[in-house]
Amino acid sequence: MRFVRLLLLVVAVLVASGGQAAAADIRSGDTITVGAGETIDDDLYAFGGTIAILGTVRGDVIAFSGTVIISGTVTGDLIAASGSVSVGGQVDGSVRAAGGPVAIDGRIGGDVVVGSGTLTVGANAQVARDILVASGTVTHSGQLGRDLRAAAGTLTIDGRVGRDVNAEVENLTLSTRALIEGSLTYASANQAVIPPGAAVRGPVVRREPVRQNEPATVPGPLAPIIEWAQAIVGFLVFGLLIVFIVPGFARRANDSLVRSPLVSLGVGAGVLIGLPLIAILVIIVGAFTGGWWIGLIALALYCIAIAASIPVVALAIGTRIVPRTGRAWQLAIALVVGLAALLLVALVPVLGAVVILVAILAGLGAIVQAVAAGRTPAPVATP
Repeated sequence: MRFVRLLLLVVAVLVASGGQAAAADIRSGDTITVGAGETIDDDLYAFGGTIAILGTVRGDVIAFSGTVIISGTVTGDLIAASGSVSVGGQVDGSVRAAGGPVAIDGRIGGDVVVGSGTLTVGANAQVARDILVASGTVTHSGQLGRDLRAAAGTLTIDGRVGRDVNAEVENLTLSTRALIEGSLTYASANQAVIPPGAAVRGPVVRREPVRQNEPATVPGPLAPIIEWAQAIVGFLVFGLLIVFIVPGFARRANDSLVRSPLVSLGVGAGVLIGLPLIAILVIIVGAFTGGWWIGLIALALYCIAIAASIPVVALAIGTRIVPRTGRAWQLAIALVVGLAALLLVALVPVLGAVVILVAILAGLGAIVQAVAAGRTPAPVATP
């Protein structure tokens, strides 16, 4: 599916951008605030539940959290993996965000690169360069300097696009205030809604969406059901191994996710982006000094953790549905119920991909917290 490929491209851009900073002001906590009168003369790395930039950051902001709010000024780029991102202030560089809903209503000096559930570019927004987005719902009501490229379920253009629009969508709507200075090219099974008041300076080209010639395991209407059942079996086997072999770890991961889901989401985003960079750095340095294989082991553990993140999140969902108990076999029942619920949502076009991405981030964070809690020594009882 082209949406998934574009979403992976967005994540790749985020990863590539994460290794550019050489120095940083690192902050963590449930709430991180840069006050209205505060100025940070450095890059800011922030890990927490809520991150609010009301003042000025003279550098990049790299944020992993549940909520990111930019009301002040960032002179560099904003790179965020969060439950929600809101930019009402000014970012002189580019905005690169992945996670939940993203709202832009300020001034962006570079590009906007987003993989999210929704992207809303408000009427006050000014984006100097391009918008590249993979999202369920995209609404553009602001001023865009150059191109808009989108893979979305629904795309609504209610503002100005300085050059071309290229989109793969289910539904495309232009309002009477829409102005596209260049061409409009879109792939969709549905005809775009273009009222008489909308202006497109260049040609309007519609093409049928590309059909992938991928043979189904079982042809016919039962194919999606069979694939869904196969996914459940695969994750179920992995999840049962976790529950029965390391039940303490499973409980700690479940407790971390249920107790602080936003923190888990932020930590998971940091691991998703940061660990591959560290592992590649270890491989490069190790090629000259020895120990390069440690980086390979880190990458292997990274892949295992991503696979384990789905059962971990499914277990948390299941324990909210099934009465909570402490026995391993009852945790297994909760795992089955949670997997069925999570993978049912994953069947929904566009939304399913976003839900799985958020589940991976939250699951990774819970896994890291569970490992850290397991290494914390128990307090010594005093006689």
